[in-house]
Amino acid sequence: MSSLRRALLVAGKTKINLQNCHFITGINYNGLTVKQLQELRGILRENSNTKLLVAKNTLVFKALEGTKWESLKPCMKGMNAWIFVQTEDIPAALKTFVSFQKEKKLFDNNLGGAVFEEKLYGPKDYKVIETMPSRADVYGVMFGALHWPGLDLVNTLQAPSASENESAAA
Repeated sequence: MSSLRRALLVAGKTKINLQNCHFITGINYNGLTVKQLQELRGILRENSNTKLLVAKNTLVFKALEGTKWESLKPCMKGMNAWIFVQTEDIPAALKTFVSFQKEKKLFDNNLGGAVFEEKLYGPKDYKVIETMPSRADVYGVMFGALHWPGLDLVNTLQAPSASENESAAA
């Protein structure tokens, strides 16, 4: 396969991975074996509907140009593998990678920069993203906040009045 054809294939894969993508991050894959990369790819796919792509930074950037992911450009240095999170449960995907990293003792293969909602996050910001609640959790809290005042109102309206309580006691 020619290098031009390979480059077009990688750019196409990147654009496909961008569809329905909620979060992109790079990891330094220097020192990872092919077996470890395949294992990580499988774990990410199984646990969190996340894709891992090993590609040259320039090819990935060409695919990101003109999209909401373009702010990732400063992170395109070194040997990167790109993680495309295609689910709204971003913390689960990050935790999957971190647990893989700890299990395999790959402390040199850290997460690089990431883009979430068109904002660039540095490696120090990952703790914030890892601990953020999922969309379902936020909806649950909002539903609970809306549910209880209405339930209290219904209970108040259905409660017997004070005059009914006095006549029942007599």
